[in-house]
Amino acid sequence: MTTYQGDLLEHTQAHAQAAYWFTRLNSGEATAAELREFEDWRRDNPENERSYRYICYFCDASLDAPEHEIRRLLASSADKVIVLKPYHRVLLSALLLLALVLTVFFSWPERVLRQAHLVSGEQALEQRADGLVLLLGPDSALELREYEDRLNVQLLRGQLTLQLADQAQKSVTVFTSFAQARSNQAQFSAWLDNNQMKFTVMAGSIEVSSGTWWRRQTRVLIPGQHVFVDRWSGMKRVQPAPIALNKAD
Repeated sequence: MTTYQGDLLEHTQAHAQAAYWFTRLNSGEATAAELREFEDWRRDNPENERSYRYICYFCDASLDAPEHEIRRLLASSADKVIVLKPYHRVLLSALLLLALVLTVFFSWPERVLRQAHLVSGEQALEQRADGLVLLLGPDSALELREYEDRLNVQLLRGQLTLQLADQAQKSVTVFTSFAQARSNQAQFSAWLDNNQMKFTVMAGSIEVSSGTWWRRQTRVLIPGQHVFVDRWSGMKRVQPAPIALNKAD
């Protein structure tokens, strides 16, 4: 089997597994053991994480269509019998083929520039050439994936503090399986403890989001604010946080 065929098979399997997990987790019947298995699956392969986010993206996009318009179209289509002429069938087949090609093209895995797994017994500091500073707290762990236009950081446990350089060229997203924070110019911290996550902003601003695609919650935090996100009950009220700003030397 060639490398291309192997990549395609892995990509197809990841999409199928992501569809299963999305359906299972949103059924309301997933067990705690299944949630742990799901998180292990997401961490096992970068393509798994990307495929799951791809499915969530299209489900979120379905919310853009007004409900009354969908009901009207469904009601009208149920009362009509559509008979396609031969050239209509050819045109429809061509459009379906084009949609399939575009789907494969845009969902093809992006090239990962860098991937790293960081674990700290005590504090660990990483300062990148682009000015981004990552401070990993004691007994903490994360996975980092860098792409052309963004940096994704999955916090596995513990605490992480980030300081983005002014006018950063790449956005940074810190996420877990149930919450995420995104920014391209801020200093903030993320703390994870089992089923709860806390985001605190020291400078700049971040966008925090959580929840499933049909009840997504989003908040923008500014300096001096923090918010807790619970795996099961969702995002709490944004609260002020008395913090001391640390100026870089």
